[in-house]
Amino acid sequence: MAFIRIQNLVKDENGLVTGGSAQILESIYVPGGKNHSRQSKRECLGKVIWLSDDGKEGIFLSPDRGLVGYNSASDAFFEVSSDDRRVAGNAKAFPEPLVHTVFGDAYLFLSYLEKEGFLAVLKEAFPEKRLYERLLSHLLHTILKDGSRIGCDDFIAKSFFSYLTGIAVPTLKTDSPYFASMGDDRRKLAFFKAFVAYMRTRDKDFGKGVYVDSTPLPNDIDDNPFNAFCSHGLAGGAVQSRLVLVLDQGNGFPVWFSFINGNVLDVSTTDFMAEDVKECLGIEIVSYVLDAGYPEKGLFRKYGIGSDKTLLVRMPDKKGYPFKETYRNCRSLFSNAKYVFCRGSHNYFGVRREVELFGSREYAYVFLDKLNAELKFNKWLRENGDDFSRMTDKEKNWRAVKDGFFILVANYSAEPQKILADYYGRTDIEGVFKTSKDFAGLLPLNKWNVRTVGGKILNDVISTIIILMLRDSLRVSKKDKRIKITTSEVFGRTQSWICLKQRNGELMIDVPRKQARECYEKLMISIPSSLKLDDVRKRFLL
Repeated sequence: MAFIRIQNLVKDENGLVTGGSAQILESIYVPGGKNHSRQSKRECLGKVIWLSDDGKEGIFLSPDRGLVGYNSASDAFFEVSSDDRRVAGNAKAFPEPLVHTVFGDAYLFLSYLEKEGFLAVLKEAFPEKRLYERLLSHLLHTILKDGSRIGCDDFIAKSFFSYLTGIAVPTLKTDSPYFASMGDDRRKLAFFKAFVAYMRTRDKDFGKGVYVDSTPLPNDIDDNPFNAFCSHGLAGGAVQSRLVLVLDQGNGFPVWFSFINGNVLDVSTTDFMAEDVKECLGIEIVSYVLDAGYPEKGLFRKYGIGSDKTLLVRMPDKKGYPFKETYRNCRSLFSNAKYVFCRGSHNYFGVRREVELFGSREYAYVFLDKLNAELKFNKWLRENGDDFSRMTDKEKNWRAVKDGFFILVANYSAEPQKILADYYGRTDIEGVFKTSKDFAGLLPLNKWNVRTVGGKILNDVISTIIILMLRDSLRVSKKDKRIKITTSEVFGRTQSWICLKQRNGELMIDVPRKQARECYEKLMISIPSSLKLDDVRKRFLL
């Protein structure tokens, strides 16, 4: 049986609670003990905001849950809104927003999502008002903080978005309830259904040809349900989870994601992802581009020459694969100009050979990146000259090219240049992983159950999609992929633009600096001089 224990409760002359803390205790049956029971602390409720006369229900500012209500009779927590009469006038629960707040970055961000039609995707996928507002709060914090360690509550408190939302800003300090809600599998499905429909209005083939890849999520969480021992991609073994992403082959945007245990990475992974995407989104995966962690007997037996799905994968240099043998068979051709082609500033040797892998016929595309091989060999030679002098001629020849030599395996025939271009499209997925980790805060993974882990990843995948969209908009042109101004520069330059909240519900907006104006012009967002808060709420929140 649970009950609320109150300590040092203080009320003012109007009966409002001004001090005190609380915790949930429960009575545990102890045979033979005093009164046959003992009291055990279950959870700290934090500061008392409101308490019923019988002490069985209250509203608290919890260190773990934020602003939350709890009823001991039903042993249940409940949400508290800003218009709840029980917390009216309590500054600790809903402090007044700052008068002067940062305007430029959040307004640009929300206006951009509105212009691109992505705000409508989020509203469709997350129709519940409170969850939608929390999602926007966390997206603003995740993307605009740009690597700083500021918490979500402090970030929103200094942003003009605090004027719009009905969320108690202090509750944003604790994100577990939000991520638990986002971790509901129905949320993930709703988002990707809405997102795929949105993308297919732009590209009817979105999601048909994909990359499937995974990245490790190392962590120290003892009871993480996804953890398993793994050594893939690491210098040594470690306990980790793995995030598997399905990305569109055309533009690199995520189509779906899932988790696997750290020690599982084979054809069952691709089969599961294909079935999952087909069942949930109706998308048929017709093409796989995989890294060196996937090749194994089952993969090649399933996707040999003549398969209805195309496969392109990097051959690992390990037992069971003709890596060194293929090198020796092709070495004499390295200097033959017939097999040389250019890609960017690099010269490549490339030739196709037919091989048998675990009983399956495949095409092996043998490549040598001559520039990389030479640069890395020269560096190694300067540091290891004595070791080199003791090598045999065969070992010296291999050492001179090993850092530029690699083999791609495919179940379809094409020119080596085409195969290399297909594989280097994988840099898109590597860029997505880097974006997720460096900009969207994917790591460290510090949630502790299935729902909060899933919710954290969904939040970060949505953040990553938005960052990728922004990068596309900031490119010089569709043909010229260079980016003259980065997302970090855009939001950094616009964070100096502030606004003043007036009593009549209007925002007086400072004159933006030249650099901030240029960012707005680049993303084709109009620059306001004043706004009515009610109008802005209708645009972004309703």
